[in-house]
Amino acid sequence: MCTSFVVHADKTVIGMNFDISRRPIKIALLGDDQLLVLQNDNGQFYPAFGMNGRGTFMNLLMVDPIEAGNYRRGKNCIHIMKLFDEVLSGQMELAQLPDYLDSNAIVNVPNQSVHSMIAGRNRETYIVEPGRKHLEMDSNSSNKDFMVLTNFPLSEYISSENRLVNGPGEDRYIKACDMITDHKETFNLQSGFDVLQETVQHSGDYPTQCSMVFIPDESKVSFTLNGNFTKVYEFSFITKRIQSVEGFTSNQSLTLSKKGVLLTELEGW
Repeated sequence: MCTSFVVHADKTVIGMNFDISRRPIKIALLGDDQLLVLQNDNGQFYPAFGMNGRGTFMNLLMVDPIEAGNYRRGKNCIHIMKLFDEVLSGQMELAQLPDYLDSNAIVNVPNQSVHSMIAGRNRETYIVEPGRKHLEMDSNSSNKDFMVLTNFPLSEYISSENRLVNGPGEDRYIKACDMITDHKETFNLQSGFDVLQETVQHSGDYPTQCSMVFIPDESKVSFTLNGNFTKVYEFSFITKRIQSVEGFTSNQSLTLSKKGVLLTELEGW
């Protein structure tokens, strides 16, 4: 379970609450500009979401399965992890994505059911839901400057009022939409953290492990751990370093690499 959003205001602001059962989670830098958050499942680390130095973000959020989205092989079948790699590696420009989605059937990997928010600068935002309808932000709309994705299939409710949605994460979706609507004209880093703090999960099977706000124009990602918003970390795509920013007793920093760093290591700062 997770909450994610993108707001296209004066600057594009992208936010993500990563909610999952307690387990090893790490942040790693693939190549020079792919920042990935990976979670451990049965001894292997798998991507959960990521962003790159060109300002592109993509996540993989749990959603109820649908037969049409199940893994299968075929000439025009692309599993969503391949799409994840192509988007964040820069093999595919976001402007190419609508044609790509029209030409291919996006399916899940075996035994998984996810949907994705793909966002970049200049109102480039898409929701990809394997087996369901894909959504694109209308660049000609003057009153739609944001999108929110939690854990129900958004394509089934996109034409409804916010409070008519139904399914896992509906409460977090409504809360995020309301907060963004009230502040979208001046939405910034702190606004992003405010939304994440209001949609954080402290209990249950899927507590929030990491909360991130990505501002592509600033080439940096700010984040907190375990729902504690008093300690703020920052990663810079320019320096390739994570550093302590707010709420720490001493200054800390490290250079990020492909090996990555466990969140438990950062908790010790």
